[in-house]
Amino acid sequence: MNILGYFHGVDPAAALIANGELRAYVEEERLIRFKHADGIFPIRSLDTCLRRSGLDLRDVDYIAYGWDAPRYSNGDMERFYATLNARYAPDLQTVGWQRRNLQWFSEDSLRRRLAAAVVAHFGARPEDAPPLVFYPHHAAHAAAAFYLSPFAEALVLTVDGSGDRECTVLWHGKGTELIPLERIEIPHSLGWFYAAMTEYLGFSAYDGEYKLMGLAAYGRANVAFRDKLAQVLRPGSRGFDYVLEPRYVHHGPHTYSGRFTDHLVELLELPPRCGPLSIGPAHEDLAFETQRALEECVLRLLRHFRDRTGLENLCIGGGVGLNVKMNSRIQRQGLFREVFAFPVPNDSGLAIGAPIGFWVQRTNRRPEPLRHLFLGPAYADEEIEALITSCGMAYRRCEDIAEATAELLAEGKVVGWFQGALEAGPRALGGRSILADPRTAGSRDRVNAAIKFREYWRPFCPSLTEDAAPRFMKNGTSAPYMIFAFEASEEAKARVPAVVHVDDTMRVQTVDHKTNPMYYRLLKAFEARTGVPVLLNTSFNVKGEAMVCSPRDAFRTFWSTGLDALAIGPFLVQKCRPPVAMAPEDVSR
Repeated sequence: MNILGYFHGVDPAAALIANGELRAYVEEERLIRFKHADGIFPIRSLDTCLRRSGLDLRDVDYIAYGWDAPRYSNGDMERFYATLNARYAPDLQTVGWQRRNLQWFSEDSLRRRLAAAVVAHFGARPEDAPPLVFYPHHAAHAAAAFYLSPFAEALVLTVDGSGDRECTVLWHGKGTELIPLERIEIPHSLGWFYAAMTEYLGFSAYDGEYKLMGLAAYGRANVAFRDKLAQVLRPGSRGFDYVLEPRYVHHGPHTYSGRFTDHLVELLELPPRCGPLSIGPAHEDLAFETQRALEECVLRLLRHFRDRTGLENLCIGGGVGLNVKMNSRIQRQGLFREVFAFPVPNDSGLAIGAPIGFWVQRTNRRPEPLRHLFLGPAYADEEIEALITSCGMAYRRCEDIAEATAELLAEGKVVGWFQGALEAGPRALGGRSILADPRTAGSRDRVNAAIKFREYWRPFCPSLTEDAAPRFMKNGTSAPYMIFAFEASEEAKARVPAVVHVDDTMRVQTVDHKTNPMYYRLLKAFEARTGVPVLLNTSFNVKGEAMVCSPRDAFRTFWSTGLDALAIGPFLVQKCRPPVAMAPEDVSR
């Protein structure tokens, strides 16, 4: 059984499941170079997944979509919104959002958009499109998180802005079953709370949440902000649940943002950060308290259901699962023996969760656990070399590209690393990475100033060999997807300061020789020269752009930034200028 899955919205994406195996996945933004690709139908992603898998549209049995579309067609969601509006008087923006949902997610609307895209792209007739099936939103998040985890049984948390009626769901995952234990519905959304505070601090919702998370590390405990936020997000009547007061988020007048109301401005007594207003201590403290409020709310839920069920393992899905600080605090609490956070937990991951859930439902079988995320397009050496030649670039073919790149990195150069298949999700994992020497703070600052153009508070992350994790991480464990942070060891603070955040944590990617042998070889080659099997790793893009996908994307970014070299396949391209010298005193923290 071959099942395509897709998501159409912010960060549209597609995936292909062949007999329960995740064969391909790609996000539309990577293919069209338009970050987030909001509202663009992911037909190129669907086509790319078919090509990567060697299949034709006629080979596909079903196409799965991670929304409960029948509820939008049979009046159920319309009645839900009416009941909600009777309880919480909506503003015009909320009513408009509800009406758009009823139209966008109806069965007829979804089928028409899919058929139109298939006709235009594949030249097929509408009736030739495979049957479109639907899988509820939070169930799709849970399916990806649990069925692709290594656990036979686990507590599953799915938490996001909203999907269908739900914002947060707790599940008991057992074998091929996902049994809902608790549902928290609109308007009580942790994703909406965090998005509102993201925009309050001057960033864009569904893009800047990670900026708030990074800024939180610079903040301090602020009792005044804590008390005020407790009026926005507070424990529910049962003690373990929570309530989001809608008058501060969507229900009320909106002068500054559609994500928060003027009531929140009055409550916080801090002007929302707009335009050129710079970040100050108050903004850092508000970020700290926002992050703290989220974490406390989630931990309260998890403690209750851990005690109630006795389940020892936890899976995390849904867009809030991208919050590395939250995931890491859950892990550090020791509530669970093991924690698996699905590495593509946002709505893009519905392209995986919906077909996986549907396949399990049809076959009563579990897929194999997730092994890696290198699921996107890959390019043959011949194709890369032909493009280099056609662009008139000087290059050399290396006998060992890992050794050649390690030499450059040890000299203080910054290298674009383009190898193998494109990785899935928002984090570069050694397929499309920008790499630098982590031993100097100056190296980090150069990457930021000349290449990434990022804010001062955002951390860079380390890739390190899995066997070296105990040296550089306190209580470290395997972390291949860069979705957990760990406390840095004393050796890490002293020897790789460029990848240690201000709160002495590192958002780590551990690399093993089986999953990504070329990247592992590079880390070992760098260790042979420097004594540290660690590299500063950030995504191969500049601020505001999608991660590079193709060789041509890589060339554009290489020549338009301060990168010194590009290691692409077995080929090395270098710029004809001397490297920027690093001051010796920068080597220590």
